[in-house]
Amino acid sequence: MIGPRLRKARRLLDVQRGLQRLEEARIAALQGRKAELSALQEELLGALNAEGGPSGLLVDAIVRRLKHLDQEAAGLGEELKRRAAALQEQAGRAKFAERRSRDYEQQHARALADKELLEVIERLIGSEDASLP
Repeated sequence: MIGPRLRKARRLLDVQRGLQRLEEARIAALQGRKAELSALQEELLGALNAEGGPSGLLVDAIVRRLKHLDQEAAGLGEELKRRAAALQEQAGRAKFAERRSRDYEQQHARALADKELLEVIERLIGSEDASLP
């Protein structure tokens, strides 16, 4: 009776944990991209500030690229916030699934212990001679 519930709870827990790992991987990828953008911005700023650096049209192109990178970094920051909130929600669902699975495991263990106890009692009762002396 409790066995199927326990199996379903375990499957649900596995799915929730998998979704949580997926969300964590997405956040890590976004953080990596944000770090790349930051490094690229620093490199471009260094090129602009260097003595004998670019001039004329090249400066305009670098400034446009810096603006674009800044916009992309801002978008990544917003996406990171959304993903962090989604991860927090997913972690809550995984925690709930974990508690549910643990509860079903305890219920299942109690049911098995009760069944074993009943079997022992029945063996003890059944082993006595039923005939009268």
